[in-house]
Amino acid sequence: MEETQWLTDVTWEQLSTVLHDLNCDNFSPFLSEGFLKAWFSQKTFPVHMFLLYEQSTVSHFALIGESFKKKYGLTFKLAHINQTGCPRNDQVWIEYNASFGLPEYRNRFFYLLLKELVRQNFDILNVSMTCEFLFPKKYLSNLYSDAHTSQGFRRSLSREFTVEKIVSCLSANSRSKLRRSLKELQLQFGQINVTIAEGLNQKLSFLEQLKKLHIKRWGDSDNGSGFENEIFKDTLKSLLKNESKLCEIAKVTAGDALLGYTLNLIQKDTVFFYCSGINLDLATKHIRPGYVLHLALMEYYAQQGLSWYDFMGGASQYKKTLSNDTVVFHSLQVPTKTFKGILTRLKNYLTNLKVITSEFVKSWRGYLPL
Repeated sequence: MEETQWLTDVTWEQLSTVLHDLNCDNFSPFLSEGFLKAWFSQKTFPVHMFLLYEQSTVSHFALIGESFKKKYGLTFKLAHINQTGCPRNDQVWIEYNASFGLPEYRNRFFYLLLKELVRQNFDILNVSMTCEFLFPKKYLSNLYSDAHTSQGFRRSLSREFTVEKIVSCLSANSRSKLRRSLKELQLQFGQINVTIAEGLNQKLSFLEQLKKLHIKRWGDSDNGSGFENEIFKDTLKSLLKNESKLCEIAKVTAGDALLGYTLNLIQKDTVFFYCSGINLDLATKHIRPGYVLHLALMEYYAQQGLSWYDFMGGASQYKKTLSNDTVVFHSLQVPTKTFKGILTRLKNYLTNLKVITSEFVKSWRGYLPL
């Protein structure tokens, strides 16, 4: 017998019970019990939960945040998968986003979720940074949805990898520049080393230094540094304190010279590079501390037996240079069948139809008589 349940303002105790009962093993570190526990301990906005039961046993669920947006003189109620809908609470971003549960129940789950969202008066469902293989394809190609894609980058690893072996796989121009950078660093300062923080005091010390470098680099940017947001910073502190298997922080040096720090999440056979603080004072025309930092970490994690170094989303040049594989992330806005949701579907349909028509006309322009 199939049943559904909507829980309002879910507590960590309720979520942990469901996670335990479902025994769900997701690929994304952001959907792991450790990450969710750290986030729940810091977030200030509520999330709800929608559950699908099969034979009185949970088979699928997702967390649902809510927010409101004014547009066209109307107020829209938005649902957010595994996020609160509040930017400060969600700055501890989520990638490889998905519902929880076995894939065979996923299509049915999203069909029932969209029906439930209508009952809860939600007009639009937001799904951030999901992959095609983790989400029903029909929602990715639905003309009524507003969908955007972004690229992620990663590098495959094997135990015999060294920095030189990784560099040798890159383009000729990149090989030359990075070998020059490695040589200059070793000549001026000494051997490249990776230190993984051990013990709470060292972890927090590394995090404090990473924070300073991150704010120095990003504090004046449009979005600022996440470390200026207490929820972001304290979630990472909680991860480092309580989740040693999931989260670790590394320091990379050349002799006594600091290249920088990275905070990494480890799930199954993959290390996910989460954030860094790079010592840009060390950068010169021939020295690239950020590139060398990632090369050293790739070598370290390869020798630990991990299979992937995942840079995640963002099309930065260093990610493109150092990766050998890409991932496509989809961010969707799926209108429901409320009155305002149907208006949004109509608008999306007309917008997409205009784009398709324009592309069709362009493709046939050379064949049409003047």
